[in-house]
Amino acid sequence: MKRVIIGFACLSVLIGIAVAARVATQAGAIGAGYAAKQICSGVFVARLPEDFIVETDVLPRLATVTPLQQFLAYQLHVDARTVTAEMLGQKIRVEHHPRYGCTLLSKDALSARSPPKATLPYGHLAREADDSSLPVKAINPAIRNALDTAFSEPPEGGRNTLAVIVMHRGEIVAELYQAPVTITTPMQGWSMNKSLMATFIGQQIDRERLSLNDSVAAALKTAGVEELLLSRVSPNLTLGHLLSMTSGFDFTERYFPGDDVTDMLYRRPGMWMSAPATGHADPPGEQFAYSSGDINTASLMWQQSLEGQAYPDWIDSHFGKPLGMREMVLEPDASGIQVGSSYAYLTPRDWARIGQLWLDAWHGRSPIVSQDWQRLAVTPGTANNGEIYGLGFWLNTGHRAFPSAPESTFHAGGNSGQFVAVLPERELVVVRLGLTLNESRADMDALLANVLAALP
Repeated sequence: MKRVIIGFACLSVLIGIAVAARVATQAGAIGAGYAAKQICSGVFVARLPEDFIVETDVLPRLATVTPLQQFLAYQLHVDARTVTAEMLGQKIRVEHHPRYGCTLLSKDALSARSPPKATLPYGHLAREADDSSLPVKAINPAIRNALDTAFSEPPEGGRNTLAVIVMHRGEIVAELYQAPVTITTPMQGWSMNKSLMATFIGQQIDRERLSLNDSVAAALKTAGVEELLLSRVSPNLTLGHLLSMTSGFDFTERYFPGDDVTDMLYRRPGMWMSAPATGHADPPGEQFAYSSGDINTASLMWQQSLEGQAYPDWIDSHFGKPLGMREMVLEPDASGIQVGSSYAYLTPRDWARIGQLWLDAWHGRSPIVSQDWQRLAVTPGTANNGEIYGLGFWLNTGHRAFPSAPESTFHAGGNSGQFVAVLPERELVVVRLGLTLNESRADMDALLANVLAALP
């Protein structure tokens, strides 16, 4: 009996060691992946100082996930336009390509990826151009005070507001930036990319290239996924379910090592397969569950609808040039599919242009996106807990998101306090960008309240 007890004890120790090793491996891969990706995009896409990215974004973010950030080491290769990071024995390389930005290459991805063909980037042509296509009014002192408040630090600190733009009736009425960010800095929107992707899909639906009833299983089959993965996807699952976050996939949106979303963003070459691979926890359409994985699968379906056209060319033709965008970089995963959940970089004014597009479409005065689509995209969902979300947009149903704003307000929101809020009844677009680890400290509701009080 004693020998058996010792055997179980040894087995428990071995299991504990194995679990700890697995967690360390996951933490190392996630930490290295996040560092390499953010440094690459921060330096080569946003053109921000390396030390600013590391000290204001990378190290503080890693400290919230794992206490092992001191084991991070990285190399930035300016000529090769790559970043290699290593943490706890896990090494990740990220490459930059013109027009496509930075792509994370895990060991699995290195052999699976053929880099996108680089053509002359429209955004690069505009870097030195004067961004004067948006009309700017004289700044109302009350609105300037609202912006000053948005940039002020609370007693506990950590707000880190970097840019705010207020557009009223199609004109910029106030804008403010915190160095090193300027009017020409492409800023990461994180999950605001989801609202962009929904808008791209909406235009394809307007043009009858896509339908909300399109089968996800059929799209995955066309993409050549294995039968085992395909067997986990309900034949009733549609593109509409993905956009409304009601796929029912058993995908966890918690940002810790080992969770589905971090594994997807920092370890998987084809991120669009991550959510389907989890199978269904609920039937499609019944339960709202916020999922970056859903949107990345929707991104695959959008790119399939482009019929072989390079997606930066499509975006530039259908949105960039018509809206007068200065710079718009949407990054792909290692399989070449745009990471619709997270990796979009636009200048602050271009985020404002996108907000104005959504406002104009809501009022039925946009030639780019129909009123039918935009109104549908901001209609509250009917699934359980889904009334606060439409199709790629957060809603102000019951004044839950922004108590100070009208209930018709809708917004794109992203990690670290990124917001493009649209108040259609007030003809108002408010953009707030920053690096706010505790997103409550961004206090977007207070900014909206102060702006509304300052406007006639």
